[in-house]
Amino acid sequence: MAECLSWRCSHCGGRSAMAQTTRHPAAVPPHTTGLREFVFGPFRLNLTERSLRRHGIPVPLGARAYDLLVILVQRAGQVVRHDELIAHVWADVSVSPGTPRVHLSALRKSLGCRPDRVQYIINVPGRGYCFVAPVVMAGAPEQHHAAVGETGAIPRDPTSPVTGEAVPGQTSTGRPGRGAAAGLHKARQTSLGSALEPTDAEQFLAKPNTAHGQAAGRLSQRQGLVTETGRRGERGTSNQRIIHDGDNPEMVRRRQAISAAIALLTSVAADANLTTVRAEAPLQSSRTVTHHRTTTVDGIEMFYREAGPADGPVVLLLHGFPTSSHMFRNLIPLLADRWRVIAPDYPGFGQSAMPDRASFAYTFDRYGELVGTLLDQLGVRRYAMYVMDYGAPVGWRLALGRPDSVTGLIVQNGNAYEEGLQAFWDPIRAYWADNSPVRRDALRFLVAPETTRFQYTDGVRDISRIAPDNWVHDQALLDRPGNAEIQLDLFYDYRTNLPLYPRIQAWLRRERPPTLIVWGANDTIFPAEGAHPFMRDLPEAEMHLLDTGHFALEDKLDVMAPMIRDFLDRKSDPR
Repeated sequence: MAECLSWRCSHCGGRSAMAQTTRHPAAVPPHTTGLREFVFGPFRLNLTERSLRRHGIPVPLGARAYDLLVILVQRAGQVVRHDELIAHVWADVSVSPGTPRVHLSALRKSLGCRPDRVQYIINVPGRGYCFVAPVVMAGAPEQHHAAVGETGAIPRDPTSPVTGEAVPGQTSTGRPGRGAAAGLHKARQTSLGSALEPTDAEQFLAKPNTAHGQAAGRLSQRQGLVTETGRRGERGTSNQRIIHDGDNPEMVRRRQAISAAIALLTSVAADANLTTVRAEAPLQSSRTVTHHRTTTVDGIEMFYREAGPADGPVVLLLHGFPTSSHMFRNLIPLLADRWRVIAPDYPGFGQSAMPDRASFAYTFDRYGELVGTLLDQLGVRRYAMYVMDYGAPVGWRLALGRPDSVTGLIVQNGNAYEEGLQAFWDPIRAYWADNSPVRRDALRFLVAPETTRFQYTDGVRDISRIAPDNWVHDQALLDRPGNAEIQLDLFYDYRTNLPLYPRIQAWLRRERPPTLIVWGANDTIFPAEGAHPFMRDLPEAEMHLLDTGHFALEDKLDVMAPMIRDFLDRKSDPR
């Protein structure tokens, strides 16, 4: 089944409601197809490593966002249409026309784009997107002599003008424009082949100045580079050439040598800056570092993961069975640059205490109380909430007890409707009806290693994407003496969630929290039948059914993280 990423997919089951898009593969300029590295601003995009680095430090990007960046950089200065982006990045998947916007929003944040400051990617209304920053092609094959953004190779004739399509809304400095006269500044560096002899730039640099001399010493290892600048006037026409017709050969040669020297010195300065930053900058921002903490809540030691700015809007992540906050380990750093992320372990799970059943009631009511008290101790009053599996009944209790606290909902395979409890639940329903040792023992397979592995791999197309560490980690905790009995207690207590469903649904209709539903459609435990009913009570909710199973984050993090970030940006009210 293809990934269904339609915004309100309330009936399709992942198929029929998907928006149809005509596919026109994005044309990559032929002179860029052999290139393996591009440099823009402080960033270095390496196609061989599939990496993006800023001042030498890796920038985390999802696979889709990375592919979008590649095609936009390869066609820098050109408008890439929406359908071209979809055809290039989602060639084998059916998606809605709005899908690129979600990933581009996350990509812009990763690049540090801000309307009042730097811009790398701009939206050209009604047409598509354009990469507007100057791009340097590193490691260009000798047979290619073209600038990124041109439709073909640079002509051998050194008098050929710079041409291209103007992009509205940009000034000649690459900053947002202020009127219709704003054009696009495209500075591109490219090898010139025989058009420029290295000795010309070398002679220009061979001055007493020490920096020039150092640059000259490196020139013999590089090809000559020249910066081409094209400016567009009010009517979008090219009104400047890098080399004017009528210039005598000596002036042409001198102008080329100066351009090469400037480009080389810029490269030297950038390399020196990179070296300094690599030596002194931390490998990871302190904000995105995940802290692993333990605190006492009502006499119980509770473990929680926390990351992000202390004064940032809060995102509460509530885990499912049989895992713990461990399930969010990869998502947390992707949110923590802006949001304060808190992910607790319930008692009996993960690194939290496992008190004796004789002195502690393992119920969802008690879990809701403890998580609520933990939030109070951490000074959290309002929060967006990610609920999954057992996290849903814990979260619903928080919402019912504090109806004004929830600023937004992210629901991932977390049930609130009878329709969501299908055949998998039949033996558990029998246990609810007959709490006998026989019925209880019949459920012990649910804590066996085979079932733990099944929860991670069932419904996943490519199991190699799922790290075995997941089920090994979870099973080690399930195998602790006495833990199986705790889990059987919770299976029995799950029955208390069903009478709450009408109250939860009424709360959804009354409060109408902004909601993102991102659901593993192939989940046997909480199938897609449990996702659709949310749309009855929350018609404005955004639903995405993904082609994966129960633990969707393990398989589809690259798809889900941009969706979650975009949703939180647009919908979650931090006040």
